[in-house]
Amino acid sequence: MANKLTIYFTSDTHGFLYPTNFASITPRAQGLLAMSFPKDGNTLIMDGGDTLQGSPLTYYCHSKSLPIPCADVMNDLGYDYVTLGNHDFNYGYETMSAHLRTLRARCLCANVKDCDGLMPIGDYTVHILENGLRVGLVGIVTNWVNRWEKPENLARLTVDDPFPAAKAAVEALQGKVDLLVGIYHGGFEKDIATGKLLSHNDENIACRLCEELPFDILLTGHQHIAMANQKYHGTHVVQTPCNATAYSKLVVKEDGDIFSELCAPVHTVHLKPWEDKLYADLSAWLDRPIGRLSRSIWPSGKLDMALHGSPIASFFNAVQLAASDAELSCTSLGNELRGFDSAVTVRDVVASYVYSNTLVVLKVTGKILRDALEQCASYFNVDENGQVNIDEHFLKPKEAHYNYDYFEGIEYTFDLRNPIGLRVTSLTREGKKVEDTQEFTLVMNNYRATGAGDFDCYLGCDHKREILTEVSELILNYLGAQALVEIPEASNYRVILPKSE
Repeated sequence: MANKLTIYFTSDTHGFLYPTNFASITPRAQGLLAMSFPKDGNTLIMDGGDTLQGSPLTYYCHSKSLPIPCADVMNDLGYDYVTLGNHDFNYGYETMSAHLRTLRARCLCANVKDCDGLMPIGDYTVHILENGLRVGLVGIVTNWVNRWEKPENLARLTVDDPFPAAKAAVEALQGKVDLLVGIYHGGFEKDIATGKLLSHNDENIACRLCEELPFDILLTGHQHIAMANQKYHGTHVVQTPCNATAYSKLVVKEDGDIFSELCAPVHTVHLKPWEDKLYADLSAWLDRPIGRLSRSIWPSGKLDMALHGSPIASFFNAVQLAASDAELSCTSLGNELRGFDSAVTVRDVVASYVYSNTLVVLKVTGKILRDALEQCASYFNVDENGQVNIDEHFLKPKEAHYNYDYFEGIEYTFDLRNPIGLRVTSLTREGKKVEDTQEFTLVMNNYRATGAGDFDCYLGCDHKREILTEVSELILNYLGAQALVEIPEASNYRVILPKSE
């Protein structure tokens, strides 16, 4: 049976163009350059956003004021449509505008408006295939961009509520299309198998979109869930993992049936001269020695680090304290983490701290500190046998180990024999009990300072100052300024396990 439509879909590629994760030089089945999308008049190639930030390549290009080459590679692959992701705003208006103006694919993002009218962003469109099928396309992005993004990066843009924008676009397409496809940079607020509510906020509204709007297909992103060939409320839904490790292929049959699968990028890579030179320049920069640690610090398992502490987190906190002169610091670790050899290279840094975060110093009270620590302690789930695991809330619908914070400047104890909310049994600073009314300066990344990750306790805190240099650059500067950085052995907190005496 012939196909009515074939869709190739990527999302959350985060600037991973080459077949590498940058943590090592070993090639991997990864990257847009390792993908190939056979195309005819009944094929559409689309992307769900988060293209411009998140890899050592994009950091390198941004730091060197070089064009980020994602659009050039996407042009070569024949992309037709894209939407915006929240991380596409991270490097500011000019970078995003240059990307969209270079891109031959049309950007659809109905809830984003350029106040200056310079960016080529549309709300929706009708694409008529060679076989005559009229495909309606609507793009939207989570409006939590407003909560996370630096205000200066949104000064010339508005990001509105995605649901009314999607609804208006769908209504405008009514009666004009044979198939309705949504491209949504956002994910699922419910378990699509059981309908169980997983999130009580509107960061992700994919289930609501399927329940209330007549999408035949919803292409989703943001949560990095590997999902194919599933339906929710009659809508065929897909999502890809991050960093260009897979793409989705969807086929709409003549009888209307829809099938989808996740495919690994296994295409043999033949680099153009400019791509080869960029990779060589990037590799030389990544392998440049930058400093020395008193010992190598490599990650262990996520649960092990959360239970016993992480010298990598301690190192990040030391950098933040030095950059901010705050009394206290908190930091988190990414879902993927390289770690550091004692002879540190740039590769170690940018593959271990991958976000474009800057720093914010808040004034907090002892009560706010305790509330933040209780949120961290909810990372641990204790089953009926007393076994400690990572709580489902940090794993579904999105893996979010970066929402567990490590603190420096205080000493504290989590007692996992107690229920969530009552697990912080001691909190001291320099050996003295921290009182609820005491005030401190606490430095953290700008993402956490918005209260993201269920740290609502930080909302309303006084912002004492901001350090607008990216944390990766602060780490590089910190290493370069010292002959040897001492890495402490001990952790400043203790976790009491359920079976402890």
